[in-house]
Amino acid sequence: MTDKHERAIPRRTWLASAGALALSACAARHAVASETRPRERTTTNDDTLRLMRLGSVPGMAVAVVDRDGVSAHGHGVRRTDTDEPVDGDTIFEAASLSKPVFAYAVMQLVAAGKLDLDRPLGSYIQLPNPADERAKAITLRHALSHSTGWPNWRSQREPKLVSEFTPGSRFSYSGEGYYFVQRVVETITGHGIARVMREQVLEPLGMRNSSYLWRPGVDERLTIPHSGKGEPLTSNSVRFGRAVYELAAKDGRASEDLTGPEMEAAYRTIQSAPAEQPVFPVSLAPNAAFSLLTTARDYATFVRQLLGAGRATLDRMMAPQIELNEAIHWGLGLGLETNEGRPTFWHWGDNPGYKNFVVGDPRESTAIVVFTNANSGQAVYERVIRAETGLDRAAFLWI
Repeated sequence: MTDKHERAIPRRTWLASAGALALSACAARHAVASETRPRERTTTNDDTLRLMRLGSVPGMAVAVVDRDGVSAHGHGVRRTDTDEPVDGDTIFEAASLSKPVFAYAVMQLVAAGKLDLDRPLGSYIQLPNPADERAKAITLRHALSHSTGWPNWRSQREPKLVSEFTPGSRFSYSGEGYYFVQRVVETITGHGIARVMREQVLEPLGMRNSSYLWRPGVDERLTIPHSGKGEPLTSNSVRFGRAVYELAAKDGRASEDLTGPEMEAAYRTIQSAPAEQPVFPVSLAPNAAFSLLTTARDYATFVRQLLGAGRATLDRMMAPQIELNEAIHWGLGLGLETNEGRPTFWHWGDNPGYKNFVVGDPRESTAIVVFTNANSGQAVYERVIRAETGLDRAAFLWI
């Protein structure tokens, strides 16, 4: 597809021509050595840092995948009250970029015959609201394609989980759907999701700096979230992860082994909440929908797996399930967009203080990942990706 927002410049293969803003030459203490061939660059690190200053974005990490491998770079600082630089191995909250990694693991379970895309999820474990008749038809396919009818997250105002339309009939983004699949995966594997993800995806792919739950050693390289004005914020999922780690250690257990119900009990203990008070998934970590802690290099390593050895799984994930508009569909864990007749996949991440994006081109085996640690990060990552790919994404208009 070529839409009216596409930049009027010649189409190019990503990274085959002059380097882009995102991968400009970095000052020595802000850069990680490239793992791929050297590239000509037309912009400077000063240009990148100026954009970040204007957008009040303290830190940004960018990783690029091409046929030669992965390169990763950082710009700015981990937090505004220090001069600790961001590099390609600095840890960010992936936010909703957690979902494609989890969906990949789920599709592996499907391929192994342990899960069925079209079997009602309520046949694996009890639904959150058994009285909801529509929800009885919800399948794994519906959850991964955000067509369950469930809202994004429950709250005290709307404590009951109710499907608002016939599952599969339209798109409605739902973290609750992903969390419920997490509970199904924990049930069929008998393990907490943090351990499942470590053993099934993160360790096999060499994503050594990634986890779905806080663990010791993370803080040494973890970025801090910031407001749109660059003011430091507190991460609730990281804070909860630390508390759960200490609580589990007192019982001689590893926090990654705790399952959803055990995490709910831990939350009540940590918060001194009464037993009758409902605990909503949005308050819990690990959470398949948003709690992945990772680096730009690690995440690009995952994407490279999709574009290479995991191509068969990627093809299944990129099968269109639901149409959002004339330019965008949703697959199984991925947003889909076509540019100049070429199918691409994408996803965005939006946690408090973190704004992230990934986009990949299977035909060229290329991708770019951008992590930022500020609420204003979207405006910066959009400019980075436009500069790198030469395209104005329809997804930017939809988000």
